[in-house]
Amino acid sequence: MIHPETARIRGIADGDPVRVFNNRGECSFLAQVTENTQIGLLVAEGLHWPSLSPGGGANQLTSQRLTDMGETCAFHCNLVEVQPQGN
Repeated sequence: MIHPETARIRGIADGDPVRVFNNRGECSFLAQVTENTQIGLLVAEGLHWPSLSPGGGANQLTSQRLTDMGETCAFHCNLVEVQPQGN
């Protein structure tokens, strides 16, 4: 999900294929332009195994670090960039 203003600035329309990336990796999604998120904030609801996600999974954008309590996944939010696919 991407806010209309964030999408406009980046030349992204509802339903466009987009590339989401950071220094850890990249994946592809279809943009859902909605005011149900904040300007500058991207939301990927649910996580899927990369093998079940044709564009790769959002897990590729997260740290592999484990928490100090429980030694479980330590990701919740990540700094990413988004652009129309193919740019």
